Amino acid sequence: MIKNYLKIALRNLTRQKLFSSINISGLAIGLAVCMLMMLYVAHETSYDRFHKNAKRIFVLNEHLKLGGQDAQMEYTSYMSGPMIRQNEPDVIGYTRTRKVFEDIIVEAPAPVSARFLESKMMFADPDFFNFFSFKLLSGNPSTVLCRPFSVVISQDIAKKYFGAMDPVGRTLKIKTQKSYLYTITGVAANVPSNSSIGFNFLASNSSLKMMPETASLLTDQSIEAGVFSTYLLLKHPQDSMRVQRSIQSLLKITPGTGVEKESLLLIALTDIHLKANFGDFSNIKYLKIFPLVAGLVLLLALVNYMSLSTARSTLRAKEVGVRKVSGASRRSIAMQFYIESAFFTLLSFILAYILCYFFKSWFLNILNLKIDASFLYSPPVLLTLSGLLLLTVLIAGSYPSIVLSAFKPAITLKGRMSKQTGGVTVRKVFTTFQFAISVGLIICGIIIDRQLYYFRHTDTGLNRENMLVIPISTSFGKQYQSFKKDVSALAGVSQVATSRQAIYKGGFSVLFVQDKNKHENIFMPVLYIDKGFIATLDIAWKIPPPSQNAITGAKKVVINELALTKLKLPANPVGKVVDFGGTEKYEIAGVVRNFNFFSMETAQSPLCLFIKPDTAESWGVTGGCLYAKIKPHTNLPTLIESIQNTYKKYDKETPFAYSFMDDAFNELYKAEDRLASIFSLFTGITILLASMGLFGLAAFTIEQRTKEIGVRKILGASLSSIASLLSVDFLKLVLLSILIGSPIAWWAMHDWLQGFAYRINIQWWMFAAAGLLAVIIAIITISYHALKAAVANPVNSLRSE
Repeated sequence: MIKNYLKIALRNLTRQKLFSSINISGLAIGLAVCMLMMLYVAHETSYDRFHKNAKRIFVLNEHLKLGGQDAQMEYTSYMSGPMIRQNEPDVIGYTRTRKVFEDIIVEAPAPVSARFLESKMMFADPDFFNFFSFKLLSGNPSTVLCRPFSVVISQDIAKKYFGAMDPVGRTLKIKTQKSYLYTITGVAANVPSNSSIGFNFLASNSSLKMMPETASLLTDQSIEAGVFSTYLLLKHPQDSMRVQRSIQSLLKITPGTGVEKESLLLIALTDIHLKANFGDFSNIKYLKIFPLVAGLVLLLALVNYMSLSTARSTLRAKEVGVRKVSGASRRSIAMQFYIESAFFTLLSFILAYILCYFFKSWFLNILNLKIDASFLYSPPVLLTLSGLLLLTVLIAGSYPSIVLSAFKPAITLKGRMSKQTGGVTVRKVFTTFQFAISVGLIICGIIIDRQLYYFRHTDTGLNRENMLVIPISTSFGKQYQSFKKDVSALAGVSQVATSRQAIYKGGFSVLFVQDKNKHENIFMPVLYIDKGFIATLDIAWKIPPPSQNAITGAKKVVINELALTKLKLPANPVGKVVDFGGTEKYEIAGVVRNFNFFSMETAQSPLCLFIKPDTAESWGVTGGCLYAKIKPHTNLPTLIESIQNTYKKYDKETPFAYSFMDDAFNELYKAEDRLASIFSLFTGITILLASMGLFGLAAFTIEQRTKEIGVRKILGASLSSIASLLSVDFLKLVLLSILIGSPIAWWAMHDWLQGFAYRINIQWWMFAAAGLLAVIIAIITISYHALKAAVANPVNSLRSE
């Protein structure tokens, strides 16, 4: 019987090629989108679960209240782990790691003789590979990180530097702040893509004791904020809250730090990626939005499939009638259509998997995400895909089997089908629902695009156009002023300046300022700059200093307008003293206009600018960056090459790097850029699916009105009047969908815009543009069937009368 049903399904597939291809491809597109979304969601929610003791591992965080502001510190002192382990019996183990945030220079000596700029270096305790479940390909997990200047490298790094040679026992010269020779003691498998802990070079924590510049990091004898990630292994995960309360007594607030309140937090290892991600917070946004939109896309595809499956029901009506007259039960006929739907769904699923495979890289590039190939075939993913197939089969076959098996043979064999062919009203509801979603997504896409345009074209208070930013390492030392002078002398450079942090990229420092009544420590962002910075970046003065030399003296500070208000200073504060605690008192030399030194997602904040008279002295210890203002119509490749040659005169070790300030500014909105790209994709797919649904409704409705159209043509109706008559009914549905989709989109986007300190106003033309686009798409979709029916020979349609 099943074999017979499959033969009928194949026959219908080949007989109705257009409708079958539309039906299968439409469902495949919806399934492919759903697969990509499920892959993303499954990957994001699987972080760190591959560790054997993942449920019992917690990371120690510290919550602080500083100057009235809440802050959460993910790094603690070196002694935090041992002290907690000693005082809390339910903590049975700990391990510590320290990230190296800046890029490192790695050099392999002869016979390899390779030298590269690398990232992802980390220091760790000796028990790291026993504590976590990272796979060690060579080396003893218990001893690879015991000795100072031992390093474990990843599989990719081993291949990059040593090819087929065994790297264990060989050495690498690694430069962080200074250069040291490390012995390779092991090779680790590449860190899985769903790990919140990542490394290419894993060195022993005991190395830090041997380095003069880092030895002080290991001297803390109390639990406090520091530079180490401390991971604790608990006996039972359910005891985490009790342990958190218990270890609170070990924490002591250090006087004179400006800390008003301090507490310890235990965060589950499996929660770090989504709940304690201090880098890109967009993951949570995506996990809330993408599954919802993917579900809508799949729902549209299923609605289309069911609608198109019953659209040409008149062609199957006599078949159903004959089967029933021959003794077939409704149950057996329903089973037949369910098996046909399962067959078509399986074809769609296979096509969807192929589409998913080909578009996976493009999709992951948009999200700036890497997923290991092995994850694609992991049991959770395969189980999820199997569930998706089963769910699709159950839903897709339900409506066609119910509708088609309900035909009454006495009516179908007489050819009177108008009242029992699947429900015109139901189809209209489906189509309206599809276009409402499409219109809503179009509106959302327009608003997101306008918000991003607003970010990039609104005056931020400084000039970032044609501004080249060059990182400066500590290797320059006293030679920095000479380098700066040489760059400023280049023909294409109009101005140069220096800051310790790169604006929009390197963050800022923080100090605590006491208000004039000394009752409150105020949280104050700080930038360290030279005297050319303000002029080079075109930052406007509100209250200029008496002279440029007045801002570079010792104990001088420049503040912005918001700092003026926050510190409750008089309208002209020049000459007033600001207390940074203890003996740190600075005289205000001037006030600049407010400018955005970080993302426009957040409001402008108070700011202090410390102008260093001798940047070479400061930058030789901490490093910094040089800003070079490029003259218009300059040959950029030639100028950059000249700057690079100048750079190499003073620093032959550190690879030359540069960026443009406007690129760094745009990078701040990468999460919104990804969201816009994905919304464009979703919008295009929903429009396509809605058009398919409208195409099926038009085919079904016009087929029901074939004789009416023939009569109208015989009575003299023109081609245009018939096409207009058929189109108007469908356009009414589209207009209704616009009325439904618009307020929903307004509500969603209004809520989304509240997350930005600076935002656009939602305007009427955005809804009008989306509605007009929907109408145009509908007209194009309907026109095929409307014109085909209008030009048809009425004799053919009336022949049976």
